[in-house]
Amino acid sequence: MPEIRHMANCTHNNRRLARFYRLIFGMEEVWNEEQNSPYAFYMSDGYFNLNCLQIRETMAEVRKDVGINHFGFKVESLAEIEKKLGDLTPPIKLGGRPKDGRYTEVRILDPDGNGVDVAERGWGAAEEKKLPGVRHVGIKTNNPDRLAEFYKFIFAMKEVDRMENPRTESRAIYLSDGTINLGLTLNPPVPRDGLQVLGFQVPSIQEIQGRLKEAHGLTYKNEAPLMIEPRSAESPYKTVWLKDPDGTYVDLSEEGWAV
Repeated sequence: MPEIRHMANCTHNNRRLARFYRLIFGMEEVWNEEQNSPYAFYMSDGYFNLNCLQIRETMAEVRKDVGINHFGFKVESLAEIEKKLGDLTPPIKLGGRPKDGRYTEVRILDPDGNGVDVAERGWGAAEEKKLPGVRHVGIKTNNPDRLAEFYKFIFAMKEVDRMENPRTESRAIYLSDGTINLGLTLNPPVPRDGLQVLGFQVPSIQEIQGRLKEAHGLTYKNEAPLMIEPRSAESPYKTVWLKDPDGTYVDLSEEGWAV
């Protein structure tokens, strides 16, 4: 079954961003010897690969703003994915990626235009599902049903939950690949369009709070300190969250997400 195993966050300081995820969530560097790039800074929780991708004019990304840029699936057969994409109306074609040693083999755009990388060989991470670990990706969409059908058909994801809040006009469909939960949300509390939330299951939120207090040099002098914030229980996302040094929303949960 296809698995969500990758995300890339664009940044102006990939060393600082990587340091945040190492100090706060215990992620470790994954060195891609074949690519050997100063721009791609790969981090892993043992299972999921997070690329802290340095923004530059020559980068092979259409979207070059700070924040989540794309995510990726490890698949058993690119040929099978290509066939399914061809069966869509209209069909979607696989897009090539630079042959510079990077893990990604092809790129597609989902019906909302979100970048989705696809690779048979994966992203250099092991199979160790430890905590803290990435267990959720959140996408803002105007049509959760359409997006859900796409991910169910192309990547065989299973629907595990739904929510609707008439007061806030929020609605969400939650899918699973068996390990990571994908939330497709209408009118979420996070402003960024498209890919907008990364979620970590952690043994102790209090421990994460302590790490935030102990870590130094993660923010510039004119930036607000990093801290855990509360969110309404009516939200389609978790009630505890923080922002990384670039402002990306990171949800925290001790109980995890439905898979």
